[in-house]
Amino acid sequence: MWIILNYACWGIFFSELHLGIHPAHQKRVIDSMMISRLFYWLIVISQVVIALRSFHRHPAMVIIGVLITLVVIALTENAYGRKQDTHYTPRLLWLLVIITPLAVIIQTLVNY
Repeated sequence: MWIILNYACWGIFFSELHLGIHPAHQKRVIDSMMISRLFYWLIVISQVVIALRSFHRHPAMVIIGVLITLVVIALTENAYGRKQDTHYTPRLLWLLVIITPLAVIIQTLVNY
């Protein structure tokens, strides 16, 4: 159940991130930011439960997965902050596009 919740939250988080970064309307950016925050909290909660159950099998992967998830959250907050100021760089978006699937892949490796 926690694994399915984790994957669903990652999918919704990534789609909301995409919808929030690209629109021209300021109200949609703020709505998407709030929804993304909800889902990254659900990702953190489900990842903690999964990490507690699988730390004895893959301790290094759990630690790396948690660190990468925290990096994704920090980059997301940075991207939304810069989007509100309209001074974000394409490099930041590419980092998010690359690191978010990497976090999901590492979480998959932890699960199995």
